Amino acid sequence: MQVPPHSTAEADALEEAQFRARMNRVSKGASLSGRRRETDEDENGSRFRLGWFGWLLIDALVVAGTILVVLTWPPLDTCRTQGKTVGFLAGDSVEKCVSRGIGERLTSADQNLKMILRGSGH
Repeated sequence: MQVPPHSTAEADALEEAQFRARMNRVSKGASLSGRRRETDEDENGSRFRLGWFGWLLIDALVVAGTILVVLTWPPLDTCRTQGKTVGFLAGDSVEKCVSRGIGERLTSADQNLKMILRGSGH
């Protein structure tokens, strides 16, 4: 059964009118809330936004801070425990113990990296 051409055109026109009416109702609600958001931002001042360089700098600081904590925490904890339980020899202190521990950790990391690059030690 074939539909006459004028009935599909009328049905399409009716459907389009209903669609436009729904979109108008939805867009009125959205435009009001959008206007409220814009005025709220204007009243509070412009929003602070960082560019890509700012975020890159923040990311670099977070990575550097994480590396610093991972590098210093174990020697610091070990040296504090040693200072409380056994004590230090003459001329030694927590700072010297920590710097010695960090140096050992850096040397160990360097040796491990070299082993990985050479492919030895597997």
